[in-house]
Amino acid sequence: MQLPSRDLPFEVPQYSLTGDVLSFQRCGLQYRYYNRSSLPPSRPVQLWTGEFVHGVMEEAFLYWQLHQPSFPWPCTQTPWRGFSTSPNRVDYDLGVLGDQVEARLRASGKTPRNRNARDAAYRRVDAAIRLLAPHLFPLITVVEEKLSSTRPMPAVNAPPGQQPRGDRFELTGIVDVISSVSLAAQQNNPLVQMINSQIPGLSGQFDIIVDYKAARRPPITPPPNSKAYWQHEAWQVQTYAWLRAQQPNTNPVRAGILIYVNELSPSQSDLNDLKREITQDITDIFPASGSPDYYALNTWQSGQSQSLPTFTTDFLLQRAVRIVPVDTAAIDQAVTQIDNVISQIEGCALHENATGNIPNNWNADGGASDCDACDFRRFCPSPAQYRGSGQTPPPPVAPG
Repeated sequence: MQLPSRDLPFEVPQYSLTGDVLSFQRCGLQYRYYNRSSLPPSRPVQLWTGEFVHGVMEEAFLYWQLHQPSFPWPCTQTPWRGFSTSPNRVDYDLGVLGDQVEARLRASGKTPRNRNARDAAYRRVDAAIRLLAPHLFPLITVVEEKLSSTRPMPAVNAPPGQQPRGDRFELTGIVDVISSVSLAAQQNNPLVQMINSQIPGLSGQFDIIVDYKAARRPPITPPPNSKAYWQHEAWQVQTYAWLRAQQPNTNPVRAGILIYVNELSPSQSDLNDLKREITQDITDIFPASGSPDYYALNTWQSGQSQSLPTFTTDFLLQRAVRIVPVDTAAIDQAVTQIDNVISQIEGCALHENATGNIPNNWNADGGASDCDACDFRRFCPSPAQYRGSGQTPPPPVAPG
């Protein structure tokens, strides 16, 4: 006979660093509809690419850890909506690993938008295994590490008669990769060399937190109608470091590595964005004037019939890998910012509870790209394209 467990006599609100904090920072109103109402996206393709990249990278490492086949690995992709035409593929073929990940995603209702989106995802994981895995995999200690800890509930701007759900909250996160690094033993590793060059003075044994981003490298200064993803992602890594430090018997975290997988195989839109950001002086990594990468980028013209330029491996890695310093001051700043977000979420929820009104109490402040992919853009009170222009969004129109 199974005895029921007794509920706690108090409530500790739980917040996910990605599912709650980063989602709210992206757009408060969209977060309210998707996350707190548990409304699934009408187009779960928005989630497919990120989960596919994370899944293949994890499966690839787990296979390498057991068998350590040499790089590069084959990538014999199963045809679009078909079956494998190459039954003799090796177990570590990225097509085989990709099939396993795609099957899991289909079971949860997530599929690629179209053939081009699927092909692009495979090109990028192929590039990641060829260019990055030989340096990253030997450093990995743990993958998909779950972390959690509690923090005091910050002050909340609550309406009269309302109060936060508790005096503490639980913060959770899943770290893609934790690497234990010894500088003396890994001094020839290019990733360790990048850390040494950007964070001088490190010594001894320490941990690195690695986070895969199925996206391009964001600008260091957000353009109009965009969000400060550069800063938000640094706070994410530094908060992971705080969570890691709360676990017993762990090494100190001294650095984070954000891996922007799209940069290893950029698309036409990625390159157009890069050229614009170079012109506006809002990106930190760009080809040196007169270099082969400079001429490859600047002689390329966007267009359906144009082939993509070929860049050097060094430039692709520089664009894809971002080193984030981690120290006490940076961690303190990051968790303070996270506390501020939790305070805002709790405040929005309490004001909604007091008034019964959703749009008036959750900020519709997503960037232009967030609005383009949002299911609620047709009745949003503040779409990015109208925000700050003085124009009134058109009234909602029912489909059909």
